[in-house]
Formats: sequence, structure tokens, C-alpha cells
Amino acid sequence: MSTATHPEVRAGRSSVHETVEDFEEFLGDPRDPGSRITFAEQMEYDEREEKAVPAFDALAEWGYPLHYVPAAEGGRFHDMERMFGLIRSLARRDMTPALSSGATFLGAMPVWGWGDAAQRARVAELIKAGAFGAFGLSEADHGCDVVAGEVLAEGGDEAGYLLTGTKWPIGNGIRSTFATIFARTGPAGPRGFSAFLVDKEKLDPLHWATEPRVKTLGLRGADVSGITLEDCPVPADAVIGSRGRGMEEAIKTLQISRTLVTAMSMGVADTGLRTTLDHIRSRRLYGRTVHEIQVIREQVLAAYVDLLVAECTTAATARAISVMPERLSLWSSVTKYLVPGLIDEVLGSLGSVLAARHFMREGVNDGIFQKMLRDNRIVSIFEGTSHVHQHVVASQLPSLLLRPEYDLNTEALLQDLYDHEYEPAEWDLRFDRFKLTNGGLDEITQSLPDVVAAIPAEYATLKQVAAEVLAVQEKLQQGIRQLVKQGNDLHSNARGFTLARQHCLVHAAAACLHTWNANAGRGGFVGRPEWVVLALQRILTRLIPDQQLDPDSLVVVEAEMLSSWEDERLFSLVPLRLGGTGTD
Repeated sequence: MSTATHPEVRAGRSSVHETVEDFEEFLGDPRDPGSRITFAEQMEYDEREEKAVPAFDALAEWGYPLHYVPAAEGGRFHDMERMFGLIRSLARRDMTPALSSGATFLGAMPVWGWGDAAQRARVAELIKAGAFGAFGLSEADHGCDVVAGEVLAEGGDEAGYLLTGTKWPIGNGIRSTFATIFARTGPAGPRGFSAFLVDKEKLDPLHWATEPRVKTLGLRGADVSGITLEDCPVPADAVIGSRGRGMEEAIKTLQISRTLVTAMSMGVADTGLRTTLDHIRSRRLYGRTVHEIQVIREQVLAAYVDLLVAECTTAATARAISVMPERLSLWSSVTKYLVPGLIDEVLGSLGSVLAARHFMREGVNDGIFQKMLRDNRIVSIFEGTSHVHQHVVASQLPSLLLRPEYDLNTEALLQDLYDHEYEPAEWDLRFDRFKLTNGGLDEITQSLPDVVAAIPAEYATLKQVAAEVLAVQEKLQQGIRQLVKQGNDLHSNARGFTLARQHCLVHAAAACLHTWNANAGRGGFVGRPEWVVLALQRILTRLIPDQQLDPDSLVVVEAEMLSSWEDERLFSLVPLRLGGTGTD
């Protein structure tokens, strides 16, 4: 059971990585039948479309749900970067328990952010007792158009409210003991909604019911269902925060949740790559291992580099939740748009390498690859579809054209965002600093010209490739200016969405450069320029045709990938030991 928030920290890491290693050690190797969560057992529950009870028992034994509760309420939550790492670790075993338990955290976040003392105490009590929670925002007829929601809360005096309508589809609709329900309390518009803490144990059973579970492509053991309320009484003090502020609370909460769900994609990608290497490093064809076939070798390495690109993008956004939450309205949408789709591509590419075995529900690592492939498909959809996030990014692009001066404050912020030894401060889960827009500030991409100019001349290849990215950014900005001059709204036409996609790729490239910049002085793999060269080239393949990967860099990066596989370390720029590998 985990008790230490800050274990002893090794160089090039923070206590976040030590916490994740402790979790990994507790859970063990998922390929080992003696571990607490195994691929084989998770596959069995997935086949039966049932909740994997032993997995949730193991999470409770370690104290995982306590990381959903602030320290002030008797929990172990410390920071979102740590939570991100734990979710990534759990999802590399199975995304289903990561999503199911994550829905509880999502349902609780508005209470932590805006709830009163009694609400916080009640939700903390429930979670610590093992209860599930739900986040009731979606409605069948409105999808992502949440402002059109029809669930109604009538009343509002001391007698309380009557809730009427259906929230569907939502996570844990059946299993949850509590839910945050967003309902209309006023006329149409963003100020017409309020958030309610609905405690199912205290509801009149004649006035509410659950909707049946939905049959899904992936996550077959998850509870994806709904809640229907019919003139259901809730007390006046069920309102979370202020009446009429529900939509603002939902939007700010989603800035966090859309970041955290990308941790699931990162975990899935690790297992996808590890399973592929487990197979092709031993399978022989044409008198050699499959991995020795050159085209296969480069294809697998490209998947590894894409995973590193995704990590650089997600890691800074997760840290920004506490370091610079004012930027999350943009950065969380960039991350949510880019990473799940990128990992879908990674899994598709690795699936072609595994060939028939990627389609089998048995065999290599108990057939886990096809489950990971199915499960990750949902990440691009929930917490806002890819189109929603392109819309968010496109709407803010014109405001980013006025580049602020690169000063010591910007440099310090970037160091805090990307330094692997940075120790995140404890966060009380209040949302005081969160904003609905970035206000024209995006230090990650706006600093790109200065960062590229500062690359030492000795790294000629990196400097050349970075210059190509900078040229893409300049062309992107020209396109934005042209649309603005023509009087077009970027978020309402296809060209604007194309520019938004390009911005997300430029953001990823800048994130890779910032990661290298912040950690280069420590040596090790993260300090080598070769991985950055390949990362930028992989990004450029999506922007400029006929990109070739630098052969000298391939050798160095492949050696690190294989070392991580052989030594059972996470495929990551941070050396992190996986479960079942013992201690140093």
C-alpha cells in the first residue's frame, strides 16, 4: 500500500516518477499470471463484458482511489502530473479500469473546485469507502452541443429543486453512488445552467432510474449508461458553487479531464509497442527475426518516436494544470486533439507489423493488442471530439499572432513546464486561476523562433530540421492573417481547421525542443539531439511530403528503444522501471 507522497528521488526525475514506480512494483508485470492485474484476467472480463473486480480490489489495496481525494479531505491527491502518471501506468495494463475509476474523479472535480465544506466531506467519504462517481453532462439529442441541454431543474427556493431529464451516455451511470448533474436553471445560454451534486443514496427511488448499459466496441467491461430523473427532488444545497455558473464549471473541469484521458492513450501505446517487440524480436521469417527486416525495423522505430512526441506534448500540459492553468483552454485542446489520433496511428502501424496476430483475442501477451486498439478509439471522442478541439484551437489562432517578447519570465516558465526534475507543488483542486480563453498568450509556440535561434551550431542537423519547423510556423501564420484579412472566422471553415491541425503539430515540435532544452545539461538519452531530430522529422512527415529520417539518429534512438524493452523500462524520456523487474 502506498503511503509516501515523496519517496527518495533519483537524478533526472521527480517524486512523481518515484510514486509511479511504487505503483508499478505493487501491480507487477501484467504478462505474469502471478501479478495483481494481468492481461489474461483483464481479457477474460472483457470477453464477459463485466467489471474486473480483482483489478479494482488491487487498486483499493494500494490506495489508488485516495489519489482522487484532496489531502484536506483525508485523501492523497497531490498534483495532476502525478495523477497523469498513475493513469498511464494503469492504462498500460487495461484502459477499462482506468476509465471507470477516472469517471469517479471527473464526477468529483466540480465538488473539489467549487463545492462547499459539506459537499466536499460527503464526496470524500464516498470515494474513500470505494464508491463510484459520474459526470452527468452529455445528452442523447445534443452530443457536444452541451449548451442545448434539456435536463431541467425547476424551483430554487428553500424547498429545493425538481430534476427532470436523462443524462446519456455517461460513465458509471449505473455503478455510481454520486453524480454531478448539469441542468438548466434559467433561459437559453451559458448562464442558464447549474451543477448539482446528486447523492443517489438520498434520492426518492420513485423519481429516478438508470438507463441500460451501452454495448461498445471497446471498454466492454465499463459501465457506459445513463441516469433518468423525473421530477426528482434534490435539496437547495445540492447546487455546486453558484447558480447559473454550471457551464463555466463544466468547461474548466473538462480542461483537466481532456488532458488526463490522453494518459490512457500513452499507456495503451506502451503496451502496443512492447507487445510488438515481444513478438517480432523472437519470431523468425526468411531465416532471420522479423525485426531484422529493414522496413519493419524503421516502422517500429517510427512508432517509438511518435510515442516520444506524444509524451513531450502531454507531459507539459499535465504539469501546466498547476504551473500555468491560465493557458489550459488552448493547451488542453491541442493535446486532446493531437495525442489520441497520433496513438491511433501508432497502433495502426504496429498492427500491420503484427499482421494476423493483432487481430487475435489470444496469443501474444494473451491477445491484449486488439483490446488496446479497440479501447483507444474512444479517447478521440469523449471529453470533446477531434472536431470540437480543432474548433477551440482555430478560434484562438488569430489572437496568437502578436508574439510577446521572449524574456526571463518566459524562459523560467518553459523550464518549469519541461524540466524532468521539477517538483510539483501540492494543489488544492480549486479552479481560481483557470480561464475560458488564453488571451493571446502561448509561450510554447510563441517562443519557437527564439529557441530555434539558440540551438548551438554544433548540432547542425537539429538546427536544420528545427528551421524547417519554423518555416512551417511562418507559413501557418501567413495563412491565419490571410483568412482574418478576408473576414473569415477560422473556426467556421475547413481552411481554419486545417490551420488548427498544423498549429497542433507545431506545438508538438516546440514541446520536443523545449523538453530537450530543459534537460540537455543532465546527459543521458534525453540530452542527446538525435531523438529530437527524429521527433521533428516525424512531425514534418505530416506537414511536408517525402521526409526521410536521419540515418545517424536512427542508430542512437533505436538503441535506446531496445534498451528500454530489454531492461523493462517505460518507453519514455524519463527512465522509469516497470513492475516485475525488481529493484536496482
